[in-house]
Amino acid sequence: MTSIRGLLFTLASPLKAFYANVAVKQIDVTGMSSSVGILPTHVPTIAVLKPGVVKVHELDGNVSKFFASSGTLSMNIDGSCQVLAEELCSLNELNEQAIKNLIDVSQKKAADLNATDVQKAEAGISIEVAEAALRAITEK
Repeated sequence: MTSIRGLLFTLASPLKAFYANVAVKQIDVTGMSSSVGILPTHVPTIAVLKPGVVKVHELDGNVSKFFASSGTLSMNIDGSCQVLAEELCSLNELNEQAIKNLIDVSQKKAADLNATDVQKAEAGISIEVAEAALRAITEK
């Protein structure tokens, strides 16, 4: 059942749970096909997340922002919602210079004529995630 007090929300990665069945007002995520706001009465859905910001609108009006490298969203028929991310951190934990350095290193790896196809693909993924992280902190 949908909670009268809000959406029962879990936000976690393999290393840490930031929310575990906590009532919140709304969450905003970026899926592969679109950005979506999830409210307590949202229809059941499953979505694949692309690298980006997960916004959590808490019942007291506070908004917490996290960066997810990738993951899944599951909105359930009982009104609960889970966002499970491969890598997840608070936006405050991101370091702009470290991200820029990662982009530079990854671009060099992607352009390396001696790199294997796998190495180039890994570099491309690093670039995509790092660029999304950079956008996330510059658009705070």
